Amino acid sequence: MKTKFILSVCFGSLWLALSTFFAVGWAQEVSQTLPGVYVWWVIIGIALLPGFLMSCMFFSNLLHWNEKKYPDTDEDTTIIMCAHNEEQTISQSIQSIINQKYKGHIRLIVVDNASSDYTKQKIAKLQGLHSENCLVEYIYCAEPGKQKALNTALSLICTPYFITVDADTFLEKNAVQNIMNQIVYCNSSCVAGNLFVQNPKSSLISKMQNYDYLLSIASIKRFQGSYQSTLVAQGAFSAYKTYDVRKVGGWQDVLGEDIVLTYQLLQQGFSSTYEPKAVGYTKVPETLNGLYRQRKRWAIGMLEGLSVVPPWKQGRVFSCYFAYVNLSVVYLDLAFIFGFIPGVILSLFGYYYFAGFLTLITIAVCILLFLNMYLYQKKLKIPFGDSIWGFICFLLFFQIIQSIASLHGYLIHLRHGKSEWK
Repeated sequence: MKTKFILSVCFGSLWLALSTFFAVGWAQEVSQTLPGVYVWWVIIGIALLPGFLMSCMFFSNLLHWNEKKYPDTDEDTTIIMCAHNEEQTISQSIQSIINQKYKGHIRLIVVDNASSDYTKQKIAKLQGLHSENCLVEYIYCAEPGKQKALNTALSLICTPYFITVDADTFLEKNAVQNIMNQIVYCNSSCVAGNLFVQNPKSSLISKMQNYDYLLSIASIKRFQGSYQSTLVAQGAFSAYKTYDVRKVGGWQDVLGEDIVLTYQLLQQGFSSTYEPKAVGYTKVPETLNGLYRQRKRWAIGMLEGLSVVPPWKQGRVFSCYFAYVNLSVVYLDLAFIFGFIPGVILSLFGYYYFAGFLTLITIAVCILLFLNMYLYQKKLKIPFGDSIWGFICFLLFFQIIQSIASLHGYLIHLRHGKSEWK
């Protein structure tokens, strides 16, 4: 594991050295017009550092191309599903768990967190449909807050392992088996599942997100998970070791409760991994406003994790490295907004200050990374949606939306603001 990590960093460092060599002349030329400090700040943020990080990830994911296989466990497990006004999606989510092909017994605890719609009635209809190896239980949590609902369910768990599934996420039929195989036989503290988009053709916004989940998020989780340091075991679909979660006190009253929990587990020196064959389909926002709000929340959650457990307090060398990378994302977003976007606008008027050869090479590395991940996901033989226009718009516009929304989230966090339940 250490050897592959070192090789990946060496590959990225070689790319960084070569790109820095070309960047010197570029910076000197642009510095005749713009302040030198600003020029280097932009070049590092839009070309050198992203190129290094992506080339490391690309090479590491190539080295970890082969899938790991584990025996099928029959360990009994508990699934927690928290719901707040989820009448539109919860039936399909529960049904997907009842239909699981799992060798052990599943106890599904559905926590109704003060819903005011017909969520309770939807759950009641499915309680009678449970299978021989899946029991559905209804719990009402009157105190609002997702962490309250999660911790209520945590107190009821009797199994060594449990899984969290969002009420707008439904699982592929072998998802529980695959994620339980890894957490049992790898002795991980938590395992992140592989999320696909449930509604990839609903709108152009959801089509773009399809490729964000399929390529970007999955690439990052594969990279981090290869070194047992996945920074986010997302609440939408992840497995946990019950004792370890209780040891760190469960979920905190924060917006990014799943991010903070993962950081705390890693701080204890526990491992956090990723299982690509454990697939869940999650519903994503279909409007620009919905996407903006989601990515704003994610940015707040990332800073909450870094605030609770700073990179230098991480319990593992690899998780420390990845936490520092996450911290650098703030800088990358700022450089993108105040460097790359103005550079593209200026290039339309013939001023190619920040839209040059090195920028194109960085984009090429990004496309190689995406191609590698796309082929890997195809290899799993689990269906997902495709859209040429969705992919093109993802490449051209998605990062603009995400970086601006993230900047908004950073500012909210600095003001100690909070947002909604989900």
